[in-house]
Amino acid sequence: MANSPSSGTLDTEQMLEEAAGLHRSGQLDRAERLYRGVLSADPDHIEARYRLGVLRAAQGRVGEALQFVTATLKAAPDHLPALSAQALLLAQNGRFEEALVPLDRALSLAPEAVELHNNRGNVLYKLHRFDDALASYDKALALRGDYPQALNNRGTTLSRLGRHAEAVATFDRALAIRPNDPEVLNNRGNALEFLGRHVEAIACYDRVLALAPGYADARSCRIFLLDFIPSLGFAEHQAERRQWYEAHGRALAAKIVPHANSPDPSRRLVLGYVSADFKTHSASLSILPQLQHHDHSQFEVVCYSGVTIADARTREFRSLADKWVEAHELSDDALAARIRDDRVDILVDLSGHTHGHRLAVFAQKPAPVQVTAWGHATGTGLRTIDYLFSDKVSVPEEARPLFAETIYDLPCQITFEPARDAPMPTELSTLKRGAVTFGCFNRFGKVSPQLMALWARVLAAIPGSRLILKDGALDDPAQQAFARQTVAAHGIGPERIELRGGTPRLEHLAALGEVDIALDPFPQNGGISTWEALWQGVPVVAKLGITAPGRLSGAILSAVGLTDWIATTDDDYARLAIAKASDLAALATLRRGLRTMVEASAAGNPVRYTRAVEDAYRTIWRRWCAQRR
Repeated sequence: MANSPSSGTLDTEQMLEEAAGLHRSGQLDRAERLYRGVLSADPDHIEARYRLGVLRAAQGRVGEALQFVTATLKAAPDHLPALSAQALLLAQNGRFEEALVPLDRALSLAPEAVELHNNRGNVLYKLHRFDDALASYDKALALRGDYPQALNNRGTTLSRLGRHAEAVATFDRALAIRPNDPEVLNNRGNALEFLGRHVEAIACYDRVLALAPGYADARSCRIFLLDFIPSLGFAEHQAERRQWYEAHGRALAAKIVPHANSPDPSRRLVLGYVSADFKTHSASLSILPQLQHHDHSQFEVVCYSGVTIADARTREFRSLADKWVEAHELSDDALAARIRDDRVDILVDLSGHTHGHRLAVFAQKPAPVQVTAWGHATGTGLRTIDYLFSDKVSVPEEARPLFAETIYDLPCQITFEPARDAPMPTELSTLKRGAVTFGCFNRFGKVSPQLMALWARVLAAIPGSRLILKDGALDDPAQQAFARQTVAAHGIGPERIELRGGTPRLEHLAALGEVDIALDPFPQNGGISTWEALWQGVPVVAKLGITAPGRLSGAILSAVGLTDWIATTDDDYARLAIAKASDLAALATLRRGLRTMVEASAAGNPVRYTRAVEDAYRTIWRRWCAQRR
C-alpha cells in the first residue's frame, strides 16, 4: 500500500533520527547518506540541511558547512542552532566582524544562553576588542558563575589588558572547578610570567606536562621562563631544548624527504622567513632591517606569516617580501609542504621557543638549510636546524658544544631598526635636575625583587638620584605596588622612583631623554631596549651572565666599543653604576657621541649588518652545495 502523507513524514523523521545517531557515533558517511535521503524526500527540510552543515564542519570542510548553514537560515532566520553554527564557522574563516551578526541575533532570541555570550566574547577577543570581550564573558558568568570556559577566557582577556593579577585570580576560580585543566594551567603560567613570578609559572608548566606530556607549547613556555632563573646556565638551557626535540620533534623526522634544490653556489637563493612577529612587536625591530636592505637581485624573500590580525607593521613587512604566505592558516604539515613547493633554499626561524613558533615545521626539514636567528636566538634544540646566528660574546666558545646548532657569528646577535623621526639625543638630564636619573625601559617582567634591591643600593649611594621604570605592564596597579614596596623595603622613598606605562614608540624614545644611565635587567638582558637607549645617547650598565639571553646586552655594548660598561657580578654592577654616575663630564661627552658610535659599528648599522647576514647565507649555502657533490 502506498504511504500516506503522514506515514511519509514519519519515515523522514525516523531517517533523521537514525542519521543523527550515526552522526553522534562518528559514522559520518552513513549519516550523510541518510541526511541526503531526507532532503531527497523533502527538499525544504530545515533540520536535515542544518545537520549536513554540522557534519561538513566536523569533516573540516568549513566552506561547504557554511553554505548549508546559511541556506538553513535563509529558510528559517530564527533557527538558533544555525545562527550559533554560522557564527562559529565565520570565525573559523577569520570573518570575525561578520560572525558578530548571527551572534547578536541569536542573543536577541536567547539572551540567557551562556554559550552564546562566551562565543561572542571569543569573537571580540579575536578582533582585539578586549574590553568588549571581557564584558561578554562577565555576562556569561553572571548567568553561570561556575562556567570554566568563560573563566578561562576571561583570565586570558585580563592578561591581554595587562591586568595579570586579576587574571591569575580568575584562572584560580576555573581551577577550583577543574583542577587538572592543562589549558587553564598553561594560561595561569603565562599570567604569572608577566607578574615576574617565574618560579610559580614554571610550576604551572610542570603540572601541565605531568598531565599532558605532549603539550608542546607548555614545554616551550617553560624553556623561555628558564631565562629568569639565575642559577641556570648554558648546560641546563640546552638540555631543556634537547628534551623538547626528543618529546615533540624527533618523530617528525620521518617526514623528511630529499630536497630537489639545485646545488649551485652562485645562483639567486630563496630565503624563507617564518615568524608570528611580523607586526608591532619588539622582535620585529630586529627582523625588519634585513628585509629592508636585502639585495633582491641575489635573494628572493618569502615570508611565512603567523600574524592573525595585521597592523601597519605587518603591511610594511609584506611590502618588502617577494612572496607572502599566510602561514597561520596552514597546519604544520601543510606549511612544510608549501615551503618545499616554494623551493626555499634557506629557511629561517625567527621565534625560537616564543609564542607562535613553528618548530614542528622545522623538525620536518622542508628546506635543505635551516637557521634560527634574531627573535629569540638562544638555540632550539632541534637537530634539523643547522645554524644559530649569534656572536662571540653571546655564546662563548666553551658553551658551543652544548648547542644542537652550529654557531655562526655575526657582528652581534641582533641589530635594530632606528625609528624614523626619532628625537635627537638631549643633554644630560642631571644638568637640569642637579642629580642623576637612572632608567630601565625593559619589559617589567624581567625585573626581580633581587634586582630592585641592587638598584636601591645604587640609588642610596648617589644623593638625589632617581629611577624611572617604564613599560606597559606598569599600567597595572598591582605591578606599581610591587615596584614601590620593593624599593621602599630598602629605604628608598617614593619620590625617587617614577613609574610610567606604555606609550607609542616615538614617545617612548623621547622619554629616554630624561635618563642619564640605563640599568639593564638580568638574568635576562634587554635587546632592542639596549639598542634604543644607545641610539638616544643613554649608555647602559649591564651584567654579563651565564646564558645567551643573559649576555645579549654585553654583546651589544661590546659591538659598539663600550666594554667598560659591562660587569660580571652583582657587586661589580652596583659599583660600575655608581662610578659612571659620579663622572658627569665623561657621561656628557659619551652622550653626545653615542649615536655616531652606533652608526659606525657593523652591528648597529642596518645596511652593513644585512651585508654580513647575506655573506653568512652565501657561506652556509656553499657548504651545503659542497656536501652534495
